[in-house]
Amino acid sequence: MLWIKLLLSALFLAYLGWTLDLSGIVELLKTADWQLVLLACFCLIFGQVLSAVRWAWLARGLGLTVVVAKKIQIYFLGMFLSLFLPSIIGGDVARGWLLARGKDNAGWPAAASVILERINGVVGLGLLVSFCMFFLDIPLLWMLLWNGGVLFLFVILLTAPWWWPRLAASGWSGKLSGWKALHLTSPEFQSAWWKSLPVSLLFQMLVVQAHVLLGMAVGMELSWFAYGFMVCLVALASAIPISFNGFGIREAGYVSLATWFGASAEAAGAMAALWVLVLLVAAIPGVIVLWKMGGTKVLQRVETGGSDGI
Repeated sequence: MLWIKLLLSALFLAYLGWTLDLSGIVELLKTADWQLVLLACFCLIFGQVLSAVRWAWLARGLGLTVVVAKKIQIYFLGMFLSLFLPSIIGGDVARGWLLARGKDNAGWPAAASVILERINGVVGLGLLVSFCMFFLDIPLLWMLLWNGGVLFLFVILLTAPWWWPRLAASGWSGKLSGWKALHLTSPEFQSAWWKSLPVSLLFQMLVVQAHVLLGMAVGMELSWFAYGFMVCLVALASAIPISFNGFGIREAGYVSLATWFGASAEAAGAMAALWVLVLLVAAIPGVIVLWKMGGTKVLQRVETGGSDGI
C-alpha cells in the first residue's frame, strides 16, 4: 500500500511538473518575501499548540488524567510522524499509544480522544467552508449540498445524548465493544466537546491565514474567503489515504482551485512549495521530542505495543 501511495503522489507531482512553468515557480520563490513565510510558520505552530490543548480537553472529558505541556509535545511528535515518516503506525496511532502508556484501562479512551479530536477539527473545517461560501461566487447547488451536509452533521452531534446510549446498548460485540464504556454523553465530555469547537475553528483560520501570507509572499492575489474555501477543501482531499501523506493531491488541489479563482498557476505552485517548507519547519519540535524520547526505538515500541518506559 505504501508503494501505491508513493506512486500516486509521484504521478500527481510529475503531472504538475509537466504542465507548470517550473522556471517561473523558481523565480517566484527567489523573490518571495521570507518575512511573510516566517509569519506563516508562526501561525501554524501556534495553531498546533491550540490543537494540542483541544486534544487535552477532550481526553480529560473522557476521564483521562493529562498534562497539557506533555500533550503538546506528543502532538508535535504525531505531526512529524504523520507528515514525513513512511511508517505504518501513523502519527495518530503514536499519539494514542503514548497517551495510554502507563495508565490502566486507558486504551479505548486514548484512542477515542485522538479520533474525536480529528472529528472536532473536521467540524470546524466544515463551518469555515460554509462561512467562506457566502462571500464567493459558488454555484448554488454546491452551497446547498455542502451546507445541508454540515447541518445534518450538527443534528447528529446535538442529538448524541439521545442516540448514543441506545446505540451503545444495542448489543455491540467484538473489538468495537470498548466504545460502550466511553461516557460520550457525560456533562464533562459534552462540555469539553463544545468548548473545543471554537478552538478547531480558530485553528483552521490560522491555517488559512498562513496560506494567505504565503500567497502574498509570491504575489498570489486572492480574497481571504477564496483562500479559506481552497485550503479547507484541499485539507479534506489530502486526508484521503490514497497518497503519501497528501503529497501530490495537496499541490494539485491548490493549483486547480487557485486558477479556478483566477490566480496564476505558477504562483499557486510556488505557494504550495512554500507550504511544504512551513510544514517542515513546524514539524521540527516533533523531531526534538522524538530525539528526547529515544529516536526510532520509540517507534518500534509503538508498532509492537510495548509498554516499557521512555
